Amino acid sequence: MVGVRARVRRVLVARRTCWIVAVLAFMCQASLSAHAESTLDKLRRTNTLVVAYSPHQFPFVSVEDGRPVGYSIDICRKISDALRRELRLPQMQVRYLEVDSRGRFDAIADGQADIECGTTTNNAARRERFAFTIPHFFTTTRMMVRRDSGIRSWRDLRDRRVVVVRSSSVVPYAKARDASGLLNIHWSQLDREADAMAMLQRAEVDAYAEDDVLLYAYRSMASDPAALVIVGEALSVDPYAMMMRQDPAFKALVDREMVRMISTREIHALYQHWFQAPAGAGRVAMNLPMGYLLRDSFNFPTDKVAQ
Repeated sequence: MVGVRARVRRVLVARRTCWIVAVLAFMCQASLSAHAESTLDKLRRTNTLVVAYSPHQFPFVSVEDGRPVGYSIDICRKISDALRRELRLPQMQVRYLEVDSRGRFDAIADGQADIECGTTTNNAARRERFAFTIPHFFTTTRMMVRRDSGIRSWRDLRDRRVVVVRSSSVVPYAKARDASGLLNIHWSQLDREADAMAMLQRAEVDAYAEDDVLLYAYRSMASDPAALVIVGEALSVDPYAMMMRQDPAFKALVDREMVRMISTREIHALYQHWFQAPAGAGRVAMNLPMGYLLRDSFNFPTDKVAQ
């Protein structure tokens, strides 16, 4: 009798185990199926392109009257127009999703957004998870300091306080200047560029390390631009590009529109508007000519970068 009960118990346990495995398998399959939906299929199903952006990145992205504007946003508007044409979705909507420096990666990876338009650097580490289109800008890592700080080089940062934006591509470059610890630099990391800028202006830190083009933009909008200077040897060359999931069909359409904008010189007109003429709510003129790296890259547009 005991043996029979034991056999029955084993059968029941086995059936229960099989049931649990089957349920888990079904849930995993459903999750994989949802995640496997291509970006183009998602656009057709929802009739909406979701664009992630980080504010406070003038002239690439800023917010006016509650909506994002800027050089990167204008490029993505043209990309959305191309998607409407190619997919024959004339009524396709564009929805903007605000993210911070860390949240931009999750937004793309989790499918909350289809493309991120801003100042994200295309580098080898990020290409392991994401796809990038043809670069729309090249920048380098430098630092902004107060004019009276006495700091003119990275070597002058001994025992100084330096702020960087968390998840920014400049972090490893900047920290490599004190890899040995001999300079004894005191690091702070924040999530928002505006907060880092505020700390520098309040003298809570001695330097703000960032992409130089953003530093020039932030300085132009400061209450006293003359009190701030951008210094330090260039530490890197970083290509900005729109970030997407690794979806070849969607990327091919985005790349095709980038090539069209470059070959027709429409992107040159966008650059002139945002970097060389008064632009934005504050009508700020950066007077920044197109650099030779970007100009030469437009002669042979490619998403292949050295990093």
